[in-house]
Amino acid sequence: MKLKNIPNLLSVIRICLVFVFVALFFTAHVYAALFVFLLAGATDVLDGYLARKNNWITNLGKILDPLADKLMQCTVLVCLWIGGIIPLWFVIPFFVKEFCTLLIGLIVIKRRSVAVVSKWYGKLTVCLFYLTIVVSTVFESFFDAHAVLEVLLFIPAVAFAVFSFAAYIKHYAYLKHEEINKGTLLKMRKEQ
Repeated sequence: MKLKNIPNLLSVIRICLVFVFVALFFTAHVYAALFVFLLAGATDVLDGYLARKNNWITNLGKILDPLADKLMQCTVLVCLWIGGIIPLWFVIPFFVKEFCTLLIGLIVIKRRSVAVVSKWYGKLTVCLFYLTIVVSTVFESFFDAHAVLEVLLFIPAVAFAVFSFAAYIKHYAYLKHEEINKGTLLKMRKEQ
């Protein structure tokens, strides 16, 4: 195996961990499932670090990495919602954001004219997502007794999910506009 495939291997492991999470969660091993969720997050950080530091970025990795992230995050959302740990109003904005950003990212990758990059607001949203999932799971009984505090726990993560989604859409629209302008300029130069 080539070293440059290590990040891809970590992404495949992360996809496999989705099934482990589900199996643990639905066999009442919620804390073990939570550990698997955090382990998947750690492999995401590690594969991104290795890929960027060593220039091990591959076309397969450009697809596997976001796919693994979205699969894990959406699976966790659905499981925790089914388990009554998180409310549906928390699930929906994240589901929409994750699906749309994955779709847009795949379109951008396919065109290869614009690089898909992670922005600070996307990273902050992921951190808030992980923090909210961990706190709501570990302190589930507390939040069951204090519904207002539960809402306050979820609001920052939802707000940043909506903000980062809007910011990514704006960013990709800007890049697309620049690409169109660049193409028009090149076409005009060729015609001269």
